[in-house]
Amino acid sequence: MRRATRKIVPLRLPRRRWPWRWRVRPGVVWFLAFAGISGGHALLVPVVDDWRSGVRVMTRDCRVAGVVDGDTVDLACAGRGTRRARIVGYDAPELFSPRCAAERVAAERAKQALASWAWHATSTEVAFLGRDDYGRELVDMRLSGRRVAEGMAEGGHGRRYLGGLRGTWC
Repeated sequence: MRRATRKIVPLRLPRRRWPWRWRVRPGVVWFLAFAGISGGHALLVPVVDDWRSGVRVMTRDCRVAGVVDGDTVDLACAGRGTRRARIVGYDAPELFSPRCAAERVAAERAKQALASWAWHATSTEVAFLGRDDYGRELVDMRLSGRRVAEGMAEGGHGRRYLGGLRGTWC
């Protein structure tokens, strides 16, 4: 009589499923990969930048003492004196080294728009973020409760910019 051999099966633990909020559908993964490769991520950059601006701690002890160009101002702050500051989140045409006459005209308009907005502002809120290569303070600024980067870009006096290559204004 032959004895039946038993097959040894390894112990299997039951598979735990991830919580529903952690599951990612393959279509979403492909969509995000395509958006990243094709440059579609640029559409999300302003949204993320505005969100980050909304959670920054802002100080109200500064005022705009002068406007240098469309994205650079002189700030007079209590306890800090007067400092030159570059407003982050957008890029305005260059006033001092324009590449063409159209850029020069656009830079003058951007400077006038920022100066008018700063002059009529009821409040100035500033968050200091560091310094740039030229020694200017990097600031996130709100005038009358509205973010300057957002307002200047919507007004056509600049474009959203968070680093990298800049386009031409000509």
